[in-house]
Amino acid sequence: MKTLIVFLNLAIIFILLGCGRTDNPSSIKTTSKDNNIFFNIVSSTNTIKDQTGHFSIIYQAKDSSAKPISGLENANYTIYENNSKTSESRIYVSKDQKSASNNILLLLDFSGSIIQDCDQIDATYDPSTNQYIINNESSLEDNPCFKLITSAKQFVDKTVTNSQKMAIYYFNSKRTITALVTSTTASATSDKIALKSGLDQLYSISFRKQNLQGYISTNLYGAVVESIKTACEWVGVCDYDIYKPENINVDNFNFASIVIFTDGVDQAGIVTEQEMLKFASKHSSLYYYTIGLGNVNDRVLKQIGKDSYMKASDTQSLDKEFDLLADELNSWANSFYKIDYCPATQEGEVNIKIRVIDEKKNLFGTLSEVITLPNGIDFKCDI
Repeated sequence: MKTLIVFLNLAIIFILLGCGRTDNPSSIKTTSKDNNIFFNIVSSTNTIKDQTGHFSIIYQAKDSSAKPISGLENANYTIYENNSKTSESRIYVSKDQKSASNNILLLLDFSGSIIQDCDQIDATYDPSTNQYIINNESSLEDNPCFKLITSAKQFVDKTVTNSQKMAIYYFNSKRTITALVTSTTASATSDKIALKSGLDQLYSISFRKQNLQGYISTNLYGAVVESIKTACEWVGVCDYDIYKPENINVDNFNFASIVIFTDGVDQAGIVTEQEMLKFASKHSSLYYYTIGLGNVNDRVLKQIGKDSYMKASDTQSLDKEFDLLADELNSWANSFYKIDYCPATQEGEVNIKIRVIDEKKNLFGTLSEVITLPNGIDFKCDI
């Protein structure tokens, strides 16, 4: 999650400013770079009330390639005030995932090229366990339908956490996308069992006959547009630039990521490539990831998957690509941090610089902020 906000540009970074500190809100230096850590500030707040409180910064860390950095909670953080280090300031750092809830829309290609191979799977439903028993698993090593089900299940297991939810949709030649896990809203969920049970429906002959049979073409471009519309509903609005600080609920801020798998190219012709790419560019605050298998258009999938494009060279390597993508999404979810601090300075404008050094990862950088402390008030630090 995107973080999405515009997170992908190395120079122009998605920044959301939180509520003002007091009657005289401080300013924020939006981007501080030193060597190889970039800081995307999500919010900056002041909890000082009744002369007790502290200052906080929530940020996302990225490297020089715009890849999220996780694990920095173990780094060394040093605070400087007006370019001077003081032992009397206080600082506390933690991972902050509550403000970085990522909603993943997994969009799977169920067009004829995939579905026709499902008929080769000999599956028996066991009502006592609500699971399918695969009777010919040893012969399905190269079966795209079987590999897609098992790879997607592993993807669910690895990515769905308290801070990352998922919804699974499929597309074929229809003009709309369809939720594989049905609910009143078809929204993202953290219920792994429900998500994997939805994938198991592909084993059902009756499900394929009723919902998939006959829809043999691929409406890839139209499906991308429809998935964007759905993800936009989750986050409320796609153009984060129109947000105003006072309208942002930092404690409940949702991002959305779209993960698209396809084994072919658009053949339905309902939406053109240009129309699809133009629509996606208007909603670039979302995260986009694509996985291709077989005869796909690498150029288009790279353009759609602006955050990451992976291609499985064959059916057997599908697990690997889904696994690598899961690692990327998990790194994103764990790249948000919260710094709580109290300066030793008690009045006026203070230039704060927080030096971050992780010697094990050979990463370092400096996060800068300017705060304004109220005059004539003795405030007590509560951290």
